[in-house]
Amino acid sequence: MGVGSRIGKGARAALAMTALAVGVTAFACADPGVTPTWELAKDYYDLGGNGAMLTPGNDTRVNLLLLLADRHGTPVRDPAATQKGPPLVLFPWTVMSEAAAPPAPAPTDGDYREPSRCQTQASGAAAFLAALKADPQLPQEERQALAAARSAYVPDCAAAGSPPAAPAVSSPAGKAFAAYLTGAGQFYGGRFPEARGTFAALNAAPDPWVRETALYMAARTELNRAQQASFDEYGSLAEPEHRDMAAIAAAGAAFDAYLKAYPNGRYAASARGLTRRVAWLGGKREALAAALERQLAGPAASGAAAGVALADEIDVTLLEPGGGAAARDPLLVAVVDLQRMRCTQTSDTPGEACGPRLAAGELERQAPLFAREPALYGYLRAAQAYFVRHQPREVLSLIPDSARQRRFSYVEFSRQVLRGMALDAVHDRNARAFWLSLFDGAVQPYQREALELALALHEERSGGLARIFAPDSKVRHPVMRQLLLENVAGPDLLRQQARDSRAPKQEREVATYMLLAKELRGGFYREFLDDIRLAPAEAQETGYYEGAADYDARYSDELPPPPLGRFGAKAPLGDAGCPALTATVRQLADAPKAVRPRLCLAEYFRSNGFDGFEADGQVEGKGLGTSKPQFPGGRYERLEVYKSVIADPAASDDDRALALNRAVRCYAPSGYNSCGGTEVPVEQRRAWFNRLKHDYPRSRWAQSLKFYW
Repeated sequence: MGVGSRIGKGARAALAMTALAVGVTAFACADPGVTPTWELAKDYYDLGGNGAMLTPGNDTRVNLLLLLADRHGTPVRDPAATQKGPPLVLFPWTVMSEAAAPPAPAPTDGDYREPSRCQTQASGAAAFLAALKADPQLPQEERQALAAARSAYVPDCAAAGSPPAAPAVSSPAGKAFAAYLTGAGQFYGGRFPEARGTFAALNAAPDPWVRETALYMAARTELNRAQQASFDEYGSLAEPEHRDMAAIAAAGAAFDAYLKAYPNGRYAASARGLTRRVAWLGGKREALAAALERQLAGPAASGAAAGVALADEIDVTLLEPGGGAAARDPLLVAVVDLQRMRCTQTSDTPGEACGPRLAAGELERQAPLFAREPALYGYLRAAQAYFVRHQPREVLSLIPDSARQRRFSYVEFSRQVLRGMALDAVHDRNARAFWLSLFDGAVQPYQREALELALALHEERSGGLARIFAPDSKVRHPVMRQLLLENVAGPDLLRQQARDSRAPKQEREVATYMLLAKELRGGFYREFLDDIRLAPAEAQETGYYEGAADYDARYSDELPPPPLGRFGAKAPLGDAGCPALTATVRQLADAPKAVRPRLCLAEYFRSNGFDGFEADGQVEGKGLGTSKPQFPGGRYERLEVYKSVIADPAASDDDRALALNRAVRCYAPSGYNSCGGTEVPVEQRRAWFNRLKHDYPRSRWAQSLKFYW
């Protein structure tokens, strides 16, 4: 849970309620695709940036699943799951949850519905047919008629519907099954008062399946009735005073009655799950927390699907603002504490100021709750010192060096990674060696990838960028390496990787692309003419460059190749009659101030989408690839080229007309400058437009320009 662009809590709550009303503890949650911030030390919620380390920035569900992996061995990634594309380092919750278990079998006709009470229609029909077959008191013709009636009934839970037509039967068992069939139709059709009466009348049915199932369905009916008045028009849980508390209490009593009569019954697990739902609807946070903690402590939380479903349920129900205060299980308390360490901008504080966060004194008072989890408690104390109070030296005193292990639990992994981050924060000279010492024990899912990121961040900020690309480098992840090549690497490193036959093809091509693009934009024309030979002669790809910063683990199986065809013979050159790119660059190498070649290079940049090329300057942020670029030269700004040509007395009439046209078009059609450079007011654009029309009226550049922006 966290601030961000995930589906609204009200909508998720409605989905959760519907699913759990049918005895299912998994429900839908849609996370939009987002790219992560490539860092580990996050004290803010990063929707796409969850990882193997317990942090305030993780989704609460990710933190909980990691802790369940330590407690029960709950899988966080199925070992048989196929991994397309680069290994996951940072990811949205949905990517992690989908990879935690093998894919579910494809639904057959009639199996899939939107989350609703109709989700149990297929299983309910199967159970009904099995009960018919098992009852020796049913005459054969009645059994067949009842089976045909149930098989023919397909409810529509989107609208009120009529119950199935019950066949004419005369035996006591047959009448009970027929009445149950009527009640099921009333339930699925949303006619809850009628269904409640029908199911209640079956408490003395001769068939044991009918008696038990009718008692359970009576409780489900009460819960569905309670839900109708508990959500507002937008699907959010209504304020307590607007909920139907009488119906909620009736649902709770009905589930209690079922569990008292059938503590180990067919539906006991579902009924216990739905009592948690009743507690949530009724605002009984302590009861809800206690019930969830019983689930966390039991074997039901050890399976991947159950762990994911429980994490979803806890996120929706207990971790609403203020709800986590009722938690007593150390795992839940830890998840809540980490969430409360986030720095979330509040409405009455400017800039990056933080609202109230977990204080050290409050954490100290929680010590008894962690009596059996000392490592976790020690980590929380250190995390509070690091993320909230920014005291890295205190972290070093709280977490001793325990790096060399054969296998890290997720808590111990988080402890050691936090120690490494603290070493980096105090500029300890042994930080790099510490990071390297962690790799052997990082054998659980997502741990090695997190360490690669930690080491890459260390190397980037400590002058060790070249070590990342050394043959024995621990940093092998293609996205991380590409981020650094795109945003930080200087010409020597780019040239080295472009020439390295041992490097992957994608990496060689990225290095070549960035080298050539930055040489052109930085005015290193002779170097460009030497290095253009590194571009494959067969390169055909043109268009826009999709860098590693846009990589999305939800939707991308691979990093797209760079458009090296931009530097080839088929690259667009604009409509100003310019020669091939290499000819233009040769002219600039001989005369860098020459007007026409400068305009032709600007035409090339305009036609090939180089405006806004991020690698001209430092990318904002604290993540990987945001340190000072090592490629010399300043930013290339096309508008400044046009300004200088307009003011150059040596420019020809056609060149000046072209420059005036393009300078005005820098603001088309939005009125915002797309060419870079110092902004000019609309009055200046109007003056350029009028000068073009007045001084060069016969020029095609004047005749083709109809407006200014």
